[in-house]
Amino acid sequence: MNIDIQHGPAYALAVVHLQPGETVVAEGGAMVSMDTHVKMETTTKKKEGQGLLGGLMSGLKRMVAGESFFQNHFTAEGSAGEVTFAPTHCGDVVQCDLAGNTMVLQSTAYLCSGKDVEIDAKWGGAKSFFGGEGLIMLKASGTGPLVFNSFGGIREIDVEGEYIVDTGHIVAFEDSLTFKVTRFGGGIKAFIFGGEGLVCRFSGTGKLWIQTRNPQGFGELIGGKLPPRA
Repeated sequence: MNIDIQHGPAYALAVVHLQPGETVVAEGGAMVSMDTHVKMETTTKKKEGQGLLGGLMSGLKRMVAGESFFQNHFTAEGSAGEVTFAPTHCGDVVQCDLAGNTMVLQSTAYLCSGKDVEIDAKWGGAKSFFGGEGLIMLKASGTGPLVFNSFGGIREIDVEGEYIVDTGHIVAFEDSLTFKVTRFGGGIKAFIFGGEGLVCRFSGTGKLWIQTRNPQGFGELIGGKLPPRA
């Protein structure tokens, strides 16, 4: 398949061109448009041949991670076809091709992928909870294209050694990187009055993707301007 990212970075759209018989898997509700001969199947199964119980557990794990219980499989039947996908909020979209390696995504970043890419919940432990990512993150592994989205623009960083990112700006990273959550430098005074909170200190060698806007900060800004409920 060929994936073309259009209208970024503010209102990005992923245009997926499928060859006959080819399938793309997407998060529920992500489809914007498609050719009439493209067949859509809604399922909980991560891959062909997975049993009912396995599909049910996969769906439940995705729900815990903040994703949809069901996934949609789009297959071009008879001839090549096109499907387009977009995230629910304003932001950019990036394609990353997996070749047996593993990526870790924040729980709302997944958009679509090839059928040989497995999307699973990854237990993050307390460090992820305090990092603002929730206790569950998403793990993407296998072979094929992976498409994920951000809130705002996306910046790709090659980490060699250590790198610090505000917890609200993390989108994805290769699992060759490890991280720990720490308080931003400057002591307790800077933590309370400096406007900076918890950060992730990444270590190792690998790629890291960050977003230019913080959804939690944006929500707090908008929430404060909304009229009170009657």
